[in-house]
Order: sequence, then C-alpha cells, then structure tokens
Amino acid sequence: MSLKKTETTVTSGFQLTLTRVINAPCALVYRAWTEPAQLAQWFSPAEVELRRATTEIKVGGAFRFHMVSKNGDHIATGTYLEIIPDRRLQFTWTWETYAMPDSVVTVDFEDLGGTTRLTLRHEGLPDQEDADQHTHGWTSMFEKFAALMESNRIRG
Repeated sequence: MSLKKTETTVTSGFQLTLTRVINAPCALVYRAWTEPAQLAQWFSPAEVELRRATTEIKVGGAFRFHMVSKNGDHIATGTYLEIIPDRRLQFTWTWETYAMPDSVVTVDFEDLGGTTRLTLRHEGLPDQEDADQHTHGWTSMFEKFAALMESNRIRG
C-alpha cells in the first residue's frame, strides 16, 4: 500500500494548514485523536518521544502532552473549544516553557467512505519562524500517524 503525501500550506498571518487522506475509517481516525492510549502511539514528531498524554475530551476540558527530545522537555497544553465527534476538534495550543500566545488548532475529519481526509489548521502563531517550526512538527506527526494507521498498528 502506498502512503499519500501530506499537503502543506503556510498562509499569511502566521498560520498553517496540513491535509492528508488517511486510509482508515473516519471513526477510527477520530478515536486516535481523542483517546490517550491511542495518542500515546503517535502524538509527537519523529525525533520526539511522547512521555505522557492527558486529555479531558469535552468543551472546556484540558489536555497536556509531555514530549521529550534531545533538546529537553516540551510540554504542550490547551483547552478544547469545539468537539463534534467524527467531524471536528478545536483547541487552544501553547507551550509551558516557551512564551507564545495561545494559538488555535482545528482538526477536521471528513469521511470519504472508508478513508478519511484529515485537515489541520494552526492559527495565531506569533511569527514566521514559529510557523515554520510548527509546520515541521505537525508534518512529522502526520507522517507518523498515517504510517501507523495505514499499517493497522493503531486500532480502535
């Protein structure tokens, strides 16, 4: 089975959009984004280890992802703003140890009948350098996620 490339668009206003078709049913893809045991398998860039994922999947609920790389600890936190099961997750995104304003991530899940179009928009990034770094991180995560989903290594 061939893996499809992730499409990346960086737009003005320091935001980014990634789109990828995942060869897995929409409900399974959504669960992989909302269940800590599933997130633990893939929610970090390739060169980073996810040590702990805590999520409270409800509007106003919080999440915390503790990641570790050769450069140290990276802890992302946020609050869920919108949740539409199998269709959309929207949440704030900030780093505990890096001063940046809260940004907003929107992940849309489009059921294509056995496959899923996954679109991630990250808005409110403070500058182009930050947008580039987040593009690298999210793209790496998308690649890892797609490979695991398409090899049936993430299951609902």
